[in-house]
Formats: sequence, structure tokens, C-alpha cells
Amino acid sequence: MAYLSSDVRREKIIDAAVEVIASEGLARATTRRIAERADAPLGSLHYCFRNKDELIESVLARAVATMEASFEEIHPEEGFEATLRASVAAYWQWIQRDLGLHLALFELLIWTIRRGEHGTKLYREANEPFGGQLIRSALERAAERDSFTPAVSIDETVRFLLHRFDGLVFEFAESRDVAGCQRQTELLAQALLCISGATP
Repeated sequence: MAYLSSDVRREKIIDAAVEVIASEGLARATTRRIAERADAPLGSLHYCFRNKDELIESVLARAVATMEASFEEIHPEEGFEATLRASVAAYWQWIQRDLGLHLALFELLIWTIRRGEHGTKLYREANEPFGGQLIRSALERAAERDSFTPAVSIDETVRFLLHRFDGLVFEFAESRDVAGCQRQTELLAQALLCISGATP
């Protein structure tokens, strides 16, 4: 087995965790199963991660980092309409780039919800960075730049957008219809602009 630095090994194990959780569910994502998928000794997994919880936190951290990367090209100074359309497009590109990560996130978030009140708190804390903070901040700055007050609050607009994308993940996972899902994102952007009052 070729030598891998600890950083490279960690990334391979996170890759494997995402794949196992997405394809087999969280219940089957044991450290042994993840190590097998990563083609790594079980001991190396425990060397890189103290426990399964730390590994799951690393999966969530990757999701946040990749989401932030998707939003780097959004420019609120271009105005509200352009920013909203760009936000919808960025979210869709994030899904397309790593559908497995999104399916793994759903598994993890359903698991947190099943844990009751504590799980619901975890859901809010985990879901908020996945677009919520980024989109809200961008739209607020764009609205200020345009001196525009949306007919529907930006908070409600963001919630609507995120929940629609939850459904789009499942649609894309089942159909793999890139063109059809792309059309859905365009309709979503247009609908959000209409209800906000940004377009007639």
C-alpha cells in the first residue's frame, strides 16, 4: 500500500464516509465499513479521527466549505435580481458537483431530527450554513444597493429557496435529468423575483 500523508488519508476517509452514508445509510456507515471503502486499515481511521462523531463533523465541515466555494462568484453590487438569480444558480451547481454529498447530508439531518429536541437544534445549526447565511447576506446587501424592499421578507425568501432545493436534490437523484432540473431552477428564480416584487 502506497504511503499517504495524514491529510490525504483524512480526505480519502471523508470521501468514503460520504459514499457509504449516501449509498447505504447512516446505520450501515460503521467505521469498519468506511475504512473498507477508503481502502485503509481500520487503525488509520481511528488515527485520523477520534471517533465516528468527529468523522461526521468533518463531513459537515466539507459541505459548508464546498457551499462557500460555490458562492464566491456572487456579487451583490450587481443588484437584487442578478444576485437572486446567481444564488439559485450557485446552489444548483453545488448540488450537481457532488450529489452524493447532498444525499449524505439528508441522511445525517434526518438522523438529527429523530433525536428529538436536541436533534432539531442540531438540524438548525447544520442547515443554516448550507446556503442560509450566504444567500441572506447577499440578498440583503443587494437590496440595500438597489434601495429595494422586497414584498416578501428576505428571511422568508431564503427559507422558500432552501426548501425547494431540498426537493430538487431528491428529484435529481431519482431522474438524473440535468436539463429538467436546470429548468426547475430557472422557474424557481423567476417565481422568487415575482413574489418579491422585483419583476412584474
